[in-house]
Amino acid sequence: KVEVKNHSKNVIIDISDSGKGIKSTQFHSVFEPGYTTKHRGWGLGLSLVKRIIEGYHKGQVYVLHSELGTGSTFRISLLKS
Repeated sequence: KVEVKNHSKNVIIDISDSGKGIKSTQFHSVFEPGYTTKHRGWGLGLSLVKRIIEGYHKGQVYVLHSELGTGSTFRISLLKS
């Protein structure tokens, strides 16, 4: 599910899934290169997202909410120019 909110100074994008969820102690770790819970994969997806959002667009990306067995919501906040 993708939800976009238009505020006066920024745009908020919430991306939710119905996956297995993330432990709160791992909210920051999921953005590190090589982090993965899968048997196959490189664990680069979220680290690239963070680099693009923060490095190129001067925004923020973080885990807004996650519940084990239910899913997660990631939030992207971008300043309007």
